[in-house]
Amino acid sequence: MTRRWNDRLALLNWRSALLSLVLVGMVVVSAIGAWQVRVSWLDHQRAVERTLDEYASYAARSFFQAQLTESLILRQRAMAAALAGPAYDGALLTLDRFARYVNDAIGDRSALATDPLGGHFRIQIASGRFEGRGRATDPQVMNVVRQLAGQARPALDTSSVPMRMQADVDGERASFYFAMQRDAAGRPLAIYGFMLSWRRAFAEMIGSVLPRTLLLPPSVLDPAGGAAPIERVDTMVALRIVEADGRVYYQSPGQFTSTATGTYRPSDRAELVVHAALHPSLVARLRSELLDDDRRRMQLALPIFSVLFAIAAILHIWRERELVRARRDFVASVSHELRTPLAQIRMFSETLLLRREESEEERMKWIGVIARETRRLGDLVENILLFSHIDAARVRLEPERTDLGELVEEVVEAYVPIAACRQVRIVADAPSRIFAVVDPRAMRQVVVNLLDNALKYGPNGQTVTVEVERDNSTARLSVSDQGPGIPAKDRARLWRPFVRLRNDGSTAGGSGIGLSVVRSLVEQHGGSVSVEDASDSGARFVVTLPTSQVNG
Repeated sequence: MTRRWNDRLALLNWRSALLSLVLVGMVVVSAIGAWQVRVSWLDHQRAVERTLDEYASYAARSFFQAQLTESLILRQRAMAAALAGPAYDGALLTLDRFARYVNDAIGDRSALATDPLGGHFRIQIASGRFEGRGRATDPQVMNVVRQLAGQARPALDTSSVPMRMQADVDGERASFYFAMQRDAAGRPLAIYGFMLSWRRAFAEMIGSVLPRTLLLPPSVLDPAGGAAPIERVDTMVALRIVEADGRVYYQSPGQFTSTATGTYRPSDRAELVVHAALHPSLVARLRSELLDDDRRRMQLALPIFSVLFAIAAILHIWRERELVRARRDFVASVSHELRTPLAQIRMFSETLLLRREESEEERMKWIGVIARETRRLGDLVENILLFSHIDAARVRLEPERTDLGELVEEVVEAYVPIAACRQVRIVADAPSRIFAVVDPRAMRQVVVNLLDNALKYGPNGQTVTVEVERDNSTARLSVSDQGPGIPAKDRARLWRPFVRLRNDGSTAGGSGIGLSVVRSLVEQHGGSVSVEDASDSGARFVVTLPTSQVNG
């Protein structure tokens, strides 16, 4: 009997020890999990604060770049007289007329009108004769202009783009702008230019740039996702421009203290540094959106659900890896698609700037290529923006009574040059006066995506057919290609984001968001979209929309 009880007691002690070990293990796991969540929470808080500071730096950089763009536009306009080529049958443009053109281009700017460093000049190439107006008549300034013109001459001989250079005059930094006038044969006639105070010009630009510059993304200024900020930028962002010695060169109205600040320094040797601070109310709203208070309460329940959290974390990490892989492929594909039109635009625009065209016909052909690739680039960017808004559930449609036939004809007409590059013929059967209440911008993107899909997956030399017809209270829009078609087993996943198909059903090039955008936009209009086999092979995408009550 004693032996039996001893055996039972030994067994009980063993089970007790095992249970204690399990409980201790669970406590250790829970403690480690709670500590890890706490560390993650603190890291998240620090990341949020860094994000707020990055928003402020973004505002500072946006402000400086807007001012730089305004300065470039001013320079191009002011030098248009010299860039326009020979005037009056090859005669030199007079300095007085050039000065008048420059002043008209700059406009009524009080700071520049009274600029003590303001002046205009002309240097004839053949004789070297120098003419000046304003401060350019000063012998010291004349020597500076001649020296800078000599440095700018090699670039002006090979390019029609104006040159900007800087030099000190009486201890103050002055900006000098140079451009070359040529005769009908392209031979240089004279160098024209003007000078002004760099600080006065910069200060003048600030006054015109700040009221119309979007310093922050619209989604930051407007939580509803609107296209325009709901508050003035000078009430949401405080800007200061500080000189190298610490003196404040400029500060925007309504300065305030903020915990979210950022700076932008154009270069290591920049004379001015832009500082930006976000308004405390904006910081509070962004912080509340980025920090979820429920996470604090979750920390209390973590010891109980530590194991479940671990399993959920593994599943989440696996899903995140899949999503990251899909998004990485998406970014690579979009970058590839954007690179082609950008390369075309850059190549032909630089060729035009160098005036290498042999005839007016060739020049117009290159301009046509730039226009075509710009349109294509705009469609790609519009598609990406729509997808981002759809993904964030922030698409706002503005439906109106629209003639679907006219809309399709307009899109097809704009798409013909792009199709011609692939030897593709587009046939449109889109009678007018078939009306539907739709957002024209969104519906145009639907047609563009379907056409792009047909061109991308169909063979060269094919015929793409676009049809619009009315069936009682519905309108049917279809796009057919002569490609290999889409297998029935792949049609369900065809509409998912980041899914791309080759002819054999496997993944292929492209962004993988076009058809996802199509389905979302069509469904938000109360319609439907489907894919079927075309009559002469290929695929046929059919969009069905309710028509307006009155047609015709």
